[in-house]
Amino acid sequence: MLHCTRQYRLQQWRRYLKERADSNLTVKSFCEKYGLNVKSYYYWQKIIRNEAAKSLTGTIVPVNIPDAGSLKSAAVPAKITIRYGNFCLETQDNINSQYLEETLALFIKMEQKYAR
Repeated sequence: MLHCTRQYRLQQWRRYLKERADSNLTVKSFCEKYGLNVKSYYYWQKIIRNEAAKSLTGTIVPVNIPDAGSLKSAAVPAKITIRYGNFCLETQDNINSQYLEETLALFIKMEQKYAR
């Protein structure tokens, strides 16, 4: 029973965190609007971030990257698949490395936004 209650609360607080991020309200204003305790908000934010961090443990793989000058004009020669959090990117042959770099930065930004 406790596991079900915790899962329900995690799900509920994930929605609150996402709604707050989408609303552009301060935490204090958001909590006042919805009758939430600010300390509870930060408590659950920490719990959810820690859960997200656990899911990423062991998924980061070191990659050898050539110097930055050669990266700008280089093309990735083969298909690759990259998974980051809930996102997955499959490239076509010879994707431009600048486009790949921008897409990965967007993945990271979105994952960080929705994990809060």
